[in-house]
Amino acid sequence: MAPKKTEDMNYYEILNVGLSASQQQIDKAYRIGKSSYSHGSMALYGLADEEERRAMIENIEEAYKILGNTRKRKKYDIMILKKKTGDCENAYFRNSTEKLIIEDGEIKQSLWQQIKNIFHL
Repeated sequence: MAPKKTEDMNYYEILNVGLSASQQQIDKAYRIGKSSYSHGSMALYGLADEEERRAMIENIEEAYKILGNTRKRKKYDIMILKKKTGDCENAYFRNSTEKLIIEDGEIKQSLWQQIKNIFHL
């Protein structure tokens, strides 16, 4: 299987963390990503040209801007779920917590099954 193109990756994939990553894990992934793609990094020697390196740094910055902010991350997570499940429009979300929680509703069971299938839980 060919690797995903950067433009097809979500922010979690760009930072190479899971959806349940803690803030500390996201911070660490951001620092590793930035240093890996910094100018003169030996890890990139001969693998990426200057334009690709700059584009990846921009993607890492953009991903961290969203995932590094609890409120923006929550909105992004909801957007991902809506995009991947399709029928998430009728789900009830509790906005008062730090994590996405699906309230009791008609589609709760099928939605959770879809989420498990999508994220291989």
